[in-house]
Amino acid sequence: MSPYWLLPAFLLLSFELRLADTLSFHAALACSPLAAMAGDRLGWRGVGLVAVGGLLLPVGLYTPLGGFPARLDIYLVSLALAALLATRWPVPDLARTFRPSAGLFTVLALLPLHVVVAREGLDSGVMVVVSVGLLPLLFFLLFLLGWARAPAVPVLAPLGLATAAGIALALLDGAVLELPSRLHYRLDTPADFLTGAACFLAGRYARLLVLEEASDRALPRRPLVPLALLLTLWGGYPAWQALVERSVEHATLVDQFAPVGSALALPLAALLAGWRYRWRGIAGLMLIAAAVEAAGAMLAWASANLGTLVVVIAFGALGNGLRDRRDGTRTAWPSGSRAGLFLAGMVSLPLILGLELDEVRDLAILALGVAALLALPFVFRVLLRRAGLWLSETSRRGWMALTGLTLLLLGLLPHLQEALGALGAVLAVIGFGEAWGWRSDEAVIIGLGVLAYLAMLLTAVGAVLRRLPAVLASARELTRWWKTHRQQGHQVATADAMESDSATATWLPRLARGIGWIRNALILAAVVMALLLMMDELF
Repeated sequence: MSPYWLLPAFLLLSFELRLADTLSFHAALACSPLAAMAGDRLGWRGVGLVAVGGLLLPVGLYTPLGGFPARLDIYLVSLALAALLATRWPVPDLARTFRPSAGLFTVLALLPLHVVVAREGLDSGVMVVVSVGLLPLLFFLLFLLGWARAPAVPVLAPLGLATAAGIALALLDGAVLELPSRLHYRLDTPADFLTGAACFLAGRYARLLVLEEASDRALPRRPLVPLALLLTLWGGYPAWQALVERSVEHATLVDQFAPVGSALALPLAALLAGWRYRWRGIAGLMLIAAAVEAAGAMLAWASANLGTLVVVIAFGALGNGLRDRRDGTRTAWPSGSRAGLFLAGMVSLPLILGLELDEVRDLAILALGVAALLALPFVFRVLLRRAGLWLSETSRRGWMALTGLTLLLLGLLPHLQEALGALGAVLAVIGFGEAWGWRSDEAVIIGLGVLAYLAMLLTAVGAVLRRLPAVLASARELTRWWKTHRQQGHQVATADAMESDSATATWLPRLARGIGWIRNALILAAVVMALLLMMDELF
């Protein structure tokens, strides 16, 4: 696979999209594991791809299509991580030589600062924000200090002092001090201190497990305990918020001393889950993260962020990869069939059922519907096994792809006229004809969504074609079993038989490959059109 796929990957991860008042997507944190992979596998070429692909990360640019957050911190962390892995630079052992210095206190004083340099709204409706905030860079430095075996007290004591100073500044602002509205000190809650300490300890454990190849006994005796603590540190803020609302007179004080609510604790939890429990741990963590996000949207705490699942997968895969490197193993990636079924359900069910994602009730229906879809393969597998039947892995994936294709078609057909009109608006913008209906900025945006939907539809078609012989073979066996009234001991064709069936249809893989090229062209067209529209709005 060409390494240049990293460029659109960084671009998509950098983009923030608000789908509804209760649903959004932003996964900029996932750029860091991607940068680690690029630096490790591609060397300095990977560093260059990270530098170019993430170039819009530091830019605060918000348009009607979405926007790019001003995340200079994530961009610098990604570059530093890729460069460290590309050069194989050994982190020095500081166990006996590290002492707190003026440089450490300067770093603790400056990196948590968040400065809004400029905020300007243009006539086209585009908002440009220039801001600098480097708190994740401080946490990355603490991780490196842990990796270098720096003593805990000389590192964490200054961190605690800096956190106490940040809390004091936040409490005195407006009462005793008048700090500029554009200046904030982000290391200002106990949750921030706990996240920094967790990053430091994670660096220590990473050195023991990866560099010194210690056994998993070096980890805490019960790994689920630190995993649960990290998840609480990330997702426990709504419970603390309930306590804040009850503390009427001292609400500001209670809120400032929140020990939970750090977004950067989730990547550490995913890293630990991927290392210790492999893909089962990542899947479990995804379910927990999805439940927390859905609960926040349903209880009006915050909008649900779909990008959280991407962050969990990215950091969990990084932990799994580190484990493979230490053990000299190669863990296969899980099948994308369930992920495809999840995406098909998320996209098609609102169209089929007429759901409004701004409504909490409809969002709950969507969550239940997607959960039921993901449970269907397991339910049918249990029922078939009880009946004495067996399906090969290829046929199972084929049936899931066929289910996703059916859902996507059912979602598209009732809205076919509107979809054609939106596509006509897109074609009219690029000069290939007139719109087939209304033409407006909203229609163009919907047209880009239709292109992405068609790309998903073609992906499902290609997946079905690649597994069509196995699906047909299993369908014949199921039909035969049904006609013989559940004959005992009768099984579906074996995997070898299905492979022999599929070998006779050599044109199906070629057709699926051609459909994949068409899908890639649609994705490229949608990305280019989105960039052109944003440039048009900006200039």
